[in-house]
Amino acid sequence: MKIKYLLFYAIVLLVISQTLTACRKKEKDEPAPEARSDVYAAGRDGYRATYWKNGATVTLGKGPGSSDANGLAISGNDVYVAGYEINNKYVAKYWRNGIATNLSNGTNDAMANDIFIKGDDIYIAGQERVNGRWQAKYWKNGTPVALMPDRAGSIASGVAVVGNDVYLIGERNPDINTSLACYWKNGNRADLSNAKTSAAYQAISVSGSDIYMIWSGAYNQFGKLQTNYSKNLGNPVKIVDGTEDVTGTAIAASGNDIYVAGWGPASGNNLLSAKYWKNGAPVLLGNKQGSAFALSIALADNDIYVAGWQENSQAGKASTATYWKNGTAVNLTNGNNDALIRKIVVVNK
Repeated sequence: MKIKYLLFYAIVLLVISQTLTACRKKEKDEPAPEARSDVYAAGRDGYRATYWKNGATVTLGKGPGSSDANGLAISGNDVYVAGYEINNKYVAKYWRNGIATNLSNGTNDAMANDIFIKGDDIYIAGQERVNGRWQAKYWKNGTPVALMPDRAGSIASGVAVVGNDVYLIGERNPDINTSLACYWKNGNRADLSNAKTSAAYQAISVSGSDIYMIWSGAYNQFGKLQTNYSKNLGNPVKIVDGTEDVTGTAIAASGNDIYVAGWGPASGNNLLSAKYWKNGAPVLLGNKQGSAFALSIALADNDIYVAGWQENSQAGKASTATYWKNGTAVNLTNGNNDALIRKIVVVNK
């Protein structure tokens, strides 16, 4: 009887061992689940225009001068990036899948700040220096469209198209002491702020058929900022979060929720923290190792992506191009060169 029981237990142990081995082999052989989204980010790494796809680096700036990537759009399998490259003059350009197209001829300084694709049309917002002053303009399929000039200058920071209407947002200087946030709809200009503030950052985005704008401006001599946003050119909403400094730089919307990215004071220390505000309520990002700043925001399914850069407290290390997915930081650079992200776009597969 004793031998019988010993044989029974030996068989049971053998079966369990084989089962566990098969399970481990199956788990090892199964491929990792495919990511649901492709994450694109554009900016600069070591003063070279760059974009990243799922962390892989594509260097755009090829010339001897500095370059920067300011805008990013995805259309099908094509990656469009807008920015500039310095070749004696600032040359406005865009890259399609890494191939550059100049928007300006190098006679005058020019920059491209944002890009929007609608069907087969490419809209790019920027500015060109005319008679010593920046003047806002945009390009449609490479053809420049001048906007109403200002004596002391203007720039176009963002562009969006809804139906047949072309919207641009930016700032203008009616005189050397005044800087106003403004927008253009089909070339017609309207101011968003007044002389009580000095325009800082502006951005525009589209969700469905709705147009969203955000603008920030310094309101005192210490450079502290306040931020407003609007939907469909409606009454502006001021972000009030209990701090004296609210710097908004980008806007996105999902359903009835409006998200603004930027930065402001971090609680309990003297650092600045990358933030986003959901319907005005702040969410802090970054860490306690250095200040962090957000320049772009994107929404995909239930995920929130905020992008910008983080300072690095390690000796000899530069700022890192960083984005946060649902609050968790992802560094795209290693701190060897100063780097940042100006635009993030997330595309569901």
